[in-house]
Amino acid sequence: MRLETLRNLYVNQLREVYSAENQILAGLSKMESNAQNQQLRLAFQQHRSETQNQISRLDQIFNSLGESPKGETSKALTALIVEGQEIISASGDDDVIDAGMIGAAQKIEHYEIASYGTLIAYANLLRDQKAVQLLQASLNEEYAADRKLTAIAEGMVNAKAVEVMGEYSSSSSSSEGLISVPGVLMGAAAGVAIGMLLAPNSGMQTRRWIADNASTLLNQYGSQLGGLAETVRSTINQFSGQDQQTSTTGTTQRTTAKTRTTPTSSDPLTGGVREQYTTT
Repeated sequence: MRLETLRNLYVNQLREVYSAENQILAGLSKMESNAQNQQLRLAFQQHRSETQNQISRLDQIFNSLGESPKGETSKALTALIVEGQEIISASGDDDVIDAGMIGAAQKIEHYEIASYGTLIAYANLLRDQKAVQLLQASLNEEYAADRKLTAIAEGMVNAKAVEVMGEYSSSSSSSEGLISVPGVLMGAAAGVAIGMLLAPNSGMQTRRWIADNASTLLNQYGSQLGGLAETVRSTINQFSGQDQQTSTTGTTQRTTAKTRTTPTSSDPLTGGVREQYTTT
C-alpha cells in the first residue's frame, strides 16, 4: 500500500469500507435469524437491505474513479463481527442476548458512521461531488439505523433483560443473604464505632439508635454468621458501652469553634476564603 497522495488514501479507505459492508451483510443475516424480539429482527432485516444499497453506491464510486474495490480488508470490522458472533452463539436468556446483539450492532454502526464521515471529507477535498452525495446517503442510513437500535433497546429489550436479572436475584436470595446480612451487620457496627469517635455529643441519641438496631439485626440473623456473630456483637457492645460511659461522665465532650479568616490570594480554589476548625 502506497499513500503518497490524498487520492491514494481516499481509495484505500473506500476499499476498507467496501470490505466492511460485505462483512456486515453476512453478519446481519445471522443477527436477523437469531434475534428473538420481533422489532429487532425487522430492524436487522431493514438494515441488511440498506447495506446492499450501500455496497451498490460504493461500486458506483469505484467505477467513476476507474479503481477496483478489491485489495483491502477492514481488520477493525472483522474484530467487531467476531465479537457479535460470540454473543449470537452464547447460551442464556433470549432478552439478554438480544440486548448484547444491539450493543454489538451499534459498535458496528459507529464504525460505519466514522468511516463514511471521513470519506465525505476526502471526497469534498477532491471535489468529487457525486461521491459526496452517494456517501452522504449511506451515512444518513447509518445514523437512522443507530437511532432505531437505541429506541428498541431503551423501549423494550433492555427493560426485559433487567427483569431477568430480578428473577435471578429472587431465585438465589437465600444464598445471597449469607453475603448481604454480614455486610449489613458489619457496616452497622462500623457506623457505631465511627459515630462514637467523631460525632459530637448531640449525636449520642442517634448513635444509640444505630447500636440498638444493629443488635436487633444480629439477634435475627446471627445464626447465618457463624463465628463472625461474636465479633460483630463484641464490636457493638464495646462502643455502646463507651457511649454509655460518655453520657454519664461527660469526659469526652467536644466543642468545635469555627473561625473564618479574611480572603487571601493564597486560596484560589475557595475564592480566597479559608475555614479553620479547632477542637477543645
